[in-house]
Amino acid sequence: MASAVVNIATAALDWVAVAFDAPFAGAVVFGVHINGHLVAEVLLIAVLLFQLTRKSYKPPKKPLTEKEIDDLCEEWVPEPLHPPITKEMKVEPPTIESAAGPHTIIEGKEVVNFASANYLGLIGNENIIDSCVASLEKYGVGSCSSRVFYGTTNDHIDCETRIAKFMSTPDSILYSYGISAIFSVIPAFCKKGDIIVADEGVHWGVQNGLHLSRSTVVYFKHNDMASLESTLEKLTNKKAEKVRRYIVVEALYQNSGQIAPLNSIVRLKEKYHFRVILEESHSFGVLGNTGRGLTEHYGIPIEKIDIITAGMGNALATDGGFCTGSGRVVDHQRLNGSGYVFSASLPPYLANAAIAAVNYLEDNPSVLTVLRRNISLVWEVNCICLLDITCVHVFIIFRGSLF
Repeated sequence: MASAVVNIATAALDWVAVAFDAPFAGAVVFGVHINGHLVAEVLLIAVLLFQLTRKSYKPPKKPLTEKEIDDLCEEWVPEPLHPPITKEMKVEPPTIESAAGPHTIIEGKEVVNFASANYLGLIGNENIIDSCVASLEKYGVGSCSSRVFYGTTNDHIDCETRIAKFMSTPDSILYSYGISAIFSVIPAFCKKGDIIVADEGVHWGVQNGLHLSRSTVVYFKHNDMASLESTLEKLTNKKAEKVRRYIVVEALYQNSGQIAPLNSIVRLKEKYHFRVILEESHSFGVLGNTGRGLTEHYGIPIEKIDIITAGMGNALATDGGFCTGSGRVVDHQRLNGSGYVFSASLPPYLANAAIAAVNYLEDNPSVLTVLRRNISLVWEVNCICLLDITCVHVFIIFRGSLF
């Protein structure tokens, strides 16, 4: 069929060429011999250009009648907001009926709690409860205002000062929600055009911060220092020297339980002139001889780390998060940290609870001995399985008797 159409078109073109050959025989324009074929081709091109440039015909629109409008509205079915929910998707999480300590009650039964991040067993600590009660009596439950607009209390200032003193840093800043610390801090410092090199195993909060920053994000293999160095080397050039460059890692990875080799990271940071943002939600109060985190664990001066963040909902058994570092790092966030500027401040009693928890940790270093003994016991019995609502951890850290 196609070959027949081609043959007909070729025959027609030849006929037109012959028809135009006679009138233009021997004609030469600007040194170009004019023949029938050339004339036919020019005419075809002119017709094509005309067809392409002319406005398409649109029939006049007639307004819809009221009945037609009503019929269309009745027939319209909106797209669903979510895919169909199957029976398998409907999972009700268990309800805890007591404090989430080493032993808790679910459906009237006492069970051993392997799903809590209560690493130091401070849930239910009397000193922390007493500090909360005193703060509740003074300030009430919530602040109903952000830190930059009448939402700052003495408890907030005291908590920031206490954390900075504990971590041996010049200053610190509180956030209302643990995970909001890291995904507010990253966009506060990393902007469009900056370069971030991040471990591919970072948890969702870090990933969200990376996305919000709009920076150029390059991932290296999880906890692989050869991959990190290769990535840094590729990104180090004259053009990159004019932009800000960061390495973003977790101290104790939530998704794998592995510890970041901070000594190697600091060495590479100094070699390639990058800054380091260290997320310590699962290492603060856990790693190091006194629970001061990954820097203490490796014996690295904390000044070598540019920015440290952590959530307080794990080892400290309260809520909220913090960022600690130099005075300039903290002051910058008081105007640019979205979770600090636009959220209601951390309830004062939770800030007071964090102070009491840090005091307890500093006064009772034996809790870390108990913690490590329990970790060893868990490994000995080969029980390495922890399931919570969001992910599967391959590390179990808790305090108290197993039985």
